[in-house]
Amino acid sequence: MSMRINNIDLDAVKALSERARREGSIPMERHIQGEFRFDGSPMFVAEMRTETTKVIVTADEPKVLGGQGVHGTPLSYTLFGVMACFASTLAIEAASSGVELKELRISGHIYYDLAPVVGESDNPIIKKVVLEVKADKELGEVLRRAERKCPALYAVRNPIPVEVKQV
Repeated sequence: MSMRINNIDLDAVKALSERARREGSIPMERHIQGEFRFDGSPMFVAEMRTETTKVIVTADEPKVLGGQGVHGTPLSYTLFGVMACFASTLAIEAASSGVELKELRISGHIYYDLAPVVGESDNPIIKKVVLEVKADKELGEVLRRAERKCPALYAVRNPIPVEVKQV
């Protein structure tokens, strides 16, 4: 039976860590296909596959952007993804350091400007993302390591190549 701390399978994490030391790189890919709907709500639907199942995810734009405002917005999912990734990374880092948590809550805040979305403006669209962590233990260095290692935080902090092309 594998050892679990903070709902993290430490044996799996250790095996991946050993593989990273041996190989130096562990290339991964994630692919999602979705469809924009031209009538009603949800406006966008996609199927996300995991190792064991598939999940249907839906989104609308808020009414202020002409959407239905029924389902979560794409920007809310972006914030959710950052929060979920950071929480998991933090749980992994804590477990790997022997810190067993009984409580881990993340509050996420995103501050943005819609003027560049609907008009001509040189203002940045996203102004700031703030993550507030509540835990039953002092996390100190574990928190700093998780902040450095979280893939979603990396993606929002660093320019990464993006290709947009019609196929």
